[in-house]
Amino acid sequence: MEAISLKDSNYFSELMLNYINQEENLKEFYHLFPTKDNYITQAHNKLKNYHNREVFVQQIKQQLSGLELSKKQEKNLKKLGEKNTVTITTGHQLNLFTGPIFFFYKILQVIKACKELNKEQDEINYVPMFWMATEDHDFEEINHYKYSDRIIHWTKEFGGPVGRLSTEGLKDVFENFLMLIPNGNKKSKLEELINESYLTHDNLTDATRKLVHLLFKDHGLLMIDGDDKELKKLMIPTFEEELIQSKSYHNVIPQNEKLEKLGYSIQVNPREINLFYINEDNSRERIIEQDGTYFVNNTSIKFTQEEILKDLHQNPDKFSPNVILRPLYQETILPNIAYVGGGGEIAYWFQLKEMFNKFNVDFPLLVLRNSLLIRTKKQHDKQLKLNLSNQDLFSNSLKITKKRSIEDSEIAPELPKLEEELKAIFNRLENLSTLTSTSFANMIQAQRTKQLKGFEKIKKRLVHAEVKQNEDLLIRIEQLLKSLSQQNGLQERVKNFSDFDYVDLSNFIDFIEESLQPFEFEFVINTLNEEL
Repeated sequence: MEAISLKDSNYFSELMLNYINQEENLKEFYHLFPTKDNYITQAHNKLKNYHNREVFVQQIKQQLSGLELSKKQEKNLKKLGEKNTVTITTGHQLNLFTGPIFFFYKILQVIKACKELNKEQDEINYVPMFWMATEDHDFEEINHYKYSDRIIHWTKEFGGPVGRLSTEGLKDVFENFLMLIPNGNKKSKLEELINESYLTHDNLTDATRKLVHLLFKDHGLLMIDGDDKELKKLMIPTFEEELIQSKSYHNVIPQNEKLEKLGYSIQVNPREINLFYINEDNSRERIIEQDGTYFVNNTSIKFTQEEILKDLHQNPDKFSPNVILRPLYQETILPNIAYVGGGGEIAYWFQLKEMFNKFNVDFPLLVLRNSLLIRTKKQHDKQLKLNLSNQDLFSNSLKITKKRSIEDSEIAPELPKLEEELKAIFNRLENLSTLTSTSFANMIQAQRTKQLKGFEKIKKRLVHAEVKQNEDLLIRIEQLLKSLSQQNGLQERVKNFSDFDYVDLSNFIDFIEESLQPFEFEFVINTLNEEL
């Protein structure tokens, strides 16, 4: 197993790089940095302030009651009822068949972090938790995944919380997908997963819960769905303040302004009311207040303030937090101490700390998820034959070939010397021009500019000619990067777990867990034994 720095991968924002370097100007936007010691500190803080354990445990037990829990899951579920138990959480959309492989990295990082912390002490119990983003309504983001050079796509009309979406139509989608996979143990396992999740459950929430359960039950992972009336009852006071005072808006905007002054981009912009309303037809629309009347966007539904507060108390499940309030909801109902997410997710959490303070909710440790590049032994052998560094795997074939062509060229090293000689000639001419007319000096300056521009063209032409001579190298590098799914982005954001070369899925999951470093911030590169 090897690693390169996140900076050397060229795929992480300045904000994330500054965060993992613990730059001083970012410290006001988070509570504690996720060192091992701070997990323990955060746990003590959370346990002092957490009061929703009884309702939370009751509801997660109910949500998981239809599953045949493993011994590790049963043990973790029992631990949740104990006053010294906290969770480490990651969340994700209900992507079809998990979507890109980084879904596994997030979950397994949470699992491994809990394992290591539990192994080192017994004062506090750490339980891995997966938050199912069942209330998101952007179906287009979750209705496909990539296998080889194909997009496996689920076409359906829907505009409400995706968790409530019927699984009707998925049988044909998966039948077509399975036809692409060679017969063998791997295909049989994938077919079993599909049959036991998507094809035996009526909605996407239940199907995804079962799929995640099948994949990670032996690791003790528990799953929670926020689209739950009893859990939302815990949020009634918060939602009331949001409806009446626009409390999140007034606390997020100043944070955004501070981040922008520091030169960072804003990930999400708050609304004056950061709640959706779920209608009888399952559509999910924004709540807008105008002159004391509350409107549900794109519908004829409207309320007075008294009416909407009455509806909130009677039907809290109709009120759905958006991206601003969802983290607050999560941290209110869970005994959670750390959230593991990608760069984009962690970036918008930086906008929320002051809002958490105003609502008196503990702000969790923010943990940038691990990134991993998986290569086969054959791909690694090709990398070595092509004399490519690990950092080269994050570049593109043309850049690498240009660099290599210049390094191997006999002519390229001479060009800087020749350029300096050309500049020296014009410097001498300029000195001589002081002895004659201004027009002659101007002509020399114009020629200097023209000749140096011409020299730049010569250098570019030379690189182009050298690359042309190395066309075979270019093609071989391109083929390797394409086979790694690294040619135009990161493998982890493209490939689905079904697209890797393994024999046994459980061994592949173990391989990923072994590759992850939950308390480190590097880009890990590991070689998969094709016999796994």
